[in-house]
Amino acid sequence: MKVLLVHPRLSVKGGGERVAIHSILAATKAGHEVSLLSEEFDEASFADFYGCPGLFDKVDRFYYPAFKPVLGPRFLLYQRLIYHWLRIRKAVSRDSFDIVLSTQDIGYVPSTHAPVIQYCYFPEYFSHLQTGSSPVWRLYYRPASTYYRNRVRRVGILLSVSDFTRGFVAKKWERDSKTVYPPCPVEDYSEFTNVKSRENLVVTIGRIVPEKRFHLFIELARIVPRTRFVAIGSLSDETSAYYDQLKKSAPENVSFVLSPLRKVRDILGRAIAYVHCAENEHFGITIVEAMAAGCVPIVHDSGGPKEIVTSDVGFRWSNLSVAARQIVMLAENDSLRRELSAAASVRARQFRPEVFESEMTRILTVS
Repeated sequence: MKVLLVHPRLSVKGGGERVAIHSILAATKAGHEVSLLSEEFDEASFADFYGCPGLFDKVDRFYYPAFKPVLGPRFLLYQRLIYHWLRIRKAVSRDSFDIVLSTQDIGYVPSTHAPVIQYCYFPEYFSHLQTGSSPVWRLYYRPASTYYRNRVRRVGILLSVSDFTRGFVAKKWERDSKTVYPPCPVEDYSEFTNVKSRENLVVTIGRIVPEKRFHLFIELARIVPRTRFVAIGSLSDETSAYYDQLKKSAPENVSFVLSPLRKVRDILGRAIAYVHCAENEHFGITIVEAMAAGCVPIVHDSGGPKEIVTSDVGFRWSNLSVAARQIVMLAENDSLRRELSAAASVRARQFRPEVFESEMTRILTVS
């Protein structure tokens, strides 16, 4: 079977790109002929970041020039959608495929007669509408919302990253979907699973952007001054006003590391806990990675993380004072910390890539 995987922005380097990687692996292992449609990106840098050398040798690649806005920041969403729509339409018209697997935004679903599978992280995630309901922004996003719903009608099978997202898909698009948890590289941290001695160290990981709420991590460090806090993150640009402000406001017990996670994973192997501050996160791959390394997860009590962190493997919180008490409890009660650490490592294995690939193989077979 000829499978076209559509993922225009592989340069993002987030959890969605792991979905693309293991979708490719699932399809090629099953004997399918796979083609990848994406804008141009640095293959070597990508392979180094994710530790997947030779991945793109397994597929036929259809690349087109990377998007560059012609109107500056004005109407950026619409510039991007139009640009990719034109490029994707041209590419898809050149070849025939038995099935299309879209692993990024549903706005990139091509117009094709082939069956379409869409992996969904969150329906119509428009950033300005997440923090308010300004009538100006509602008006701005209305054409995009109409376009997205048109794309939904072209999708045969919708896959959701979590039950949390599945609920929003049903509410927003009035479509049922199947939850397929994303692949998490838990084996990369297996060497730390049985580490008994830990430092009084707390870690968080993610893209350093306001919606990940790193500023709450800074405030938490201020409340618990006797514990060291390390923020491991990546920047989409070389400079970031938000990152600069975080560094200026951080107390002395906070340090920052800008590096691909797999190159600093030993930090997780030394930490007692992993704190996740984002609210209503769609899933949270970094949470699972930290659990695989033996960190006790302390996550905000919302969204997809509620499905990952049950009471027998870690803690959830709704305000910083509760999170602070949970950190202190782990630092002072090593027996509890070891018990939760062991349980967290076992729980993390339920999200390993083999589970995702097996499910994706089944879905491709029955589609």
